[in-house]
Amino acid sequence: MSSADLAAAARAVAFTARRLERCLGDMTLPQFRVLGLVASSPERANRIAELAAVSRPSLTGLLDGLEARGWVRRVDVVGDRRGVLLEVTAAGTQALATAETVMAAALDDLLTAADPAERARVEVGLTTLGQVLSARYEQRDAARAPASPGAGEAQAGARAAPGSSTTSAADAGTRR
Repeated sequence: MSSADLAAAARAVAFTARRLERCLGDMTLPQFRVLGLVASSPERANRIAELAAVSRPSLTGLLDGLEARGWVRRVDVVGDRRGVLLEVTAAGTQALATAETVMAAALDDLLTAADPAERARVEVGLTTLGQVLSARYEQRDAARAPASPGAGEAQAGARAAPGSSTTSAADAGTRR
């Protein structure tokens, strides 16, 4: 793919993201990403900021908005006065499901103009992009993981085999 093709693809992704965000109503795309990450696995705030590709101060603002809507809650980490674990509430689970439904419908609407073969190529491309993103995060996680006795060989193998790890559906769609 040429650099001009990559630039055109990047523009298409950016414009599509904006179109999808418009259908979310009062939820922003950054809030959607964070909510999806928290829903896929309760994590500490620092880890969510890293996965969502936002600064810690930006995450604080996003979490304030999500918490004000009753979509997430912050839970203190036992034994760590500064640690905060994030959990999605029942209302947050419903908001995320609704957001995913309306965004899927918007993407479906966008793709109705494509012939079936083009649509299939776009769908495969988007799915592959999600898998590539997930694999990249998993590789980075493996490289950062602290070594434990006997884990060195496994970690070295994980780094030596890019893309060989499995990805979850939540990861593929939420890590941006």
